[in-house]
Amino acid sequence: MNCKTGSCTQNTILPKEAKYFKEEIICEVLSIPPQKPDMERLLDVMVDAEVVNVNLIETAKGRSQEGQYLSGYKLVVEVNIKEKVMYVALEPSQSAHAAHYETLKSMFVILPEEIDGKKICDLVRANRLTVTPYVEDVCARMLDKRTIHNCVMMFLDVKVC
Repeated sequence: MNCKTGSCTQNTILPKEAKYFKEEIICEVLSIPPQKPDMERLLDVMVDAEVVNVNLIETAKGRSQEGQYLSGYKLVVEVNIKEKVMYVALEPSQSAHAAHYETLKSMFVILPEEIDGKKICDLVRANRLTVTPYVEDVCARMLDKRTIHNCVMMFLDVKVC
């Protein structure tokens, strides 16, 4: 598959215990900006993620088709994913270049109605939940001299503080 493993600019050590979390793979095709030269090869892909918005919504209760219990509450988390693609230019000097990208991605975490005897709505209103994004893995490959297929595995951890 010729995948170039990337790196993250933040701490990638996942929490030992995660009770409320979501994992998701975000795949996208990135195009080298027109003002940049063509690629000969990828050098590195650096990824950073930050939470920009958190919102609690009420949903249906029951079991999903996958068998997951739906409590009636989901925490919708907007994450800004910043990527820096380093590559060698397809030119005689073979200079190194960087292309920068930002993607806003919405993810959700199913939460129970109550945590430690406190209603989830009250915990959210009191700003007692912290959401930490982790970049678990990055895999990128050149599709051609102007495009890259990039996959980022994100892990969102929700904790009560």
